[in-house]
Amino acid sequence: MKVVMYKSFVVRIYPDEVQENFFTNQFGCCRFVFNTFLDAKKKAYTENMEYLSFYDCSAMLTELKKSKTWLKRVDSTGLIESLKNLENAFNRFFNQISKYPRHKNKYNPVQSYKTNNINNNIRIKDKFIRLPKVGWIRFRTHQKITGQIQSVTVKQKASGKYFISILCKNVIRHIFKSNNRSCGIDLGVSRFVTINTGKIIQFPQQNKIIQLNNKIRRLQRKLSKKEFSSKNYNKIKKKIAQTYEKIHNILDYHFYKIAQQLTEKYQVICMETLNIKGMLKNSRLSRSIQEKSWHMFTKNNRTKRAYEHGRTLIHIDQWYPSSKTCNNCQYYNDKLKLNNRTWTCPQCGNTHDRDINAAKNIQREGLKKI
Repeated sequence: MKVVMYKSFVVRIYPDEVQENFFTNQFGCCRFVFNTFLDAKKKAYTENMEYLSFYDCSAMLTELKKSKTWLKRVDSTGLIESLKNLENAFNRFFNQISKYPRHKNKYNPVQSYKTNNINNNIRIKDKFIRLPKVGWIRFRTHQKITGQIQSVTVKQKASGKYFISILCKNVIRHIFKSNNRSCGIDLGVSRFVTINTGKIIQFPQQNKIIQLNNKIRRLQRKLSKKEFSSKNYNKIKKKIAQTYEKIHNILDYHFYKIAQQLTEKYQVICMETLNIKGMLKNSRLSRSIQEKSWHMFTKNNRTKRAYEHGRTLIHIDQWYPSSKTCNNCQYYNDKLKLNNRTWTCPQCGNTHDRDINAAKNIQREGLKKI
């Protein structure tokens, strides 16, 4: 079965020196437009009680280009998208979703701009992609980019690498053949993933992750002794960003494989909703919890795998006592402590492994929602 959808493909690009300079100028111009019209909106409201709409700002931008001629050298679509981002930021502020918009900073570790596909000015040929006012850039990807290109977002990460996110329309997703199998997943610290069948998946490359985290600590100690924004400061800061990126790539690869295995086998996947903020208040476990990247794992299951292949992902209530409830007779053991890895139900006499019992309860509770 094939279903049409939108999908973004994130690929790495390799610009030459001229193209890198263009991206630096484009990022700077987008920041300038955002900050200038943020001040203009604030001034118009405080002095005249007027609100400048997106169309007012767009007309003012046209006039601004006459005096700031360097704004004409970059992609104009990217500047318009900055105005749209500013408008969305104010809408989120008015709807009490986020705080009042702040100025963009050139020291932000991630710089980006967005451009739209107009009259086929963005197209792909072999391993090259053409961007407006940039030309052809070589990119690398392991997946086939399909569908109609809608827009492209160019990003420069803290490590100095360039990536683009290509949003495509009419992408065909391949849905797995449906079955009646379901599973419950319990996430933990000592055991990363426990499935109700008794299968345990340990945290990927634990020793490698520990080594990289120790390297980050050493580099951060060196960074604290350097003068801010000096050459040596920026060198160490870049090394820290590259090490973080290594950790992210390792986890993303292994989480992707785990999610692929689960979605191929099970039609319904039930997971617990974790109160991570509350759990981080435990000073003994906060670092271990943070390093497990539970949010990243659930995101791989939710957006990258379950939706793409037509599977159902269910999150149960975070306050459901999955570990303290007997999966056989539903007896609630309120005396169970965190260090009790096994316990015997006083009502039915069954002995439970804490994590497997929780996974079974999560499965049963999740299937109730269907």
